[in-house]
Amino acid sequence: MEINEVFKIIEKQLENTNTELGFKKQSQEENGITFSGEKGEYKVAYDRDNGIMSFECEDEKNQGEFNTISKSLFDTQSYDERDAKSLANEIEDEIKSLYNARKKVDIDKIKMPKAVSRTKAKNGVISYDSDSLANRFGVMFPETKDDIKENIAKYGEFLPETFFTEIGTKKVIDIIARGNDAECKKLFKMLNEIYEDGTNEVQDIIGVTILGAMKNDKELLATADKYMSEYMSGPVHEINKLLRKENKFTKQLKNPPAYKPKKKNNALQNALQSQGR
Repeated sequence: MEINEVFKIIEKQLENTNTELGFKKQSQEENGITFSGEKGEYKVAYDRDNGIMSFECEDEKNQGEFNTISKSLFDTQSYDERDAKSLANEIEDEIKSLYNARKKVDIDKIKMPKAVSRTKAKNGVISYDSDSLANRFGVMFPETKDDIKENIAKYGEFLPETFFTEIGTKKVIDIIARGNDAECKKLFKMLNEIYEDGTNEVQDIIGVTILGAMKNDKELLATADKYMSEYMSGPVHEINKLLRKENKFTKQLKNPPAYKPKKKNNALQNALQSQGR
């Protein structure tokens, strides 16, 4: 099978996907075909000497340079049209996965998570949840609202562990480190309230993911102790003792199961309960 025939099959197979993502054929050479658009550039290249077809994507930071995303064996002497279509399907899957993830989302159309009513939470009608924490956090730190919305856009729901691990926790620790009385009072008023009337999940987020990041630092804990409620203080100190050194719990925090952030804290919660929490 001639390689130019293979490229024709690939081009035809990718036609709809290229149209959807805004790609057009830029060039075709003896051993490769290149497509480009607003999202970048990619090419399918054939190594005749080794019989390998590769899918390569332009480096986002270094235009003109390409990264190899995948490679497939393709023997033009023995492979037929069916093999070429199968290869095209594999490349199409790679393109959809890669470039759909790069689609720009209109953040303005994403709504912030809703907070539970303070009255209902205090009366025990309903508990604060992670969405409530996200909402209140966004009010306190307006500059994080777009980050919260991007988290929702990326995962289809708000993933608290991901947001706080990547962005939110640092802001909290920075405030504690500065030790400004007004800032700390405002911060811990919110955290104390949500922790005391919150679900187990949101308690884990506050206790482990956020305040556990103090890692038993004496100065940070001393500052936090001035503002933490008695209800929250005990568990936070126990959590910090567990997280002060590298162990199985810290490894769980660094390597959470994909898209299941709750599982990171279950072992921690069980350990605390076994210690009499």
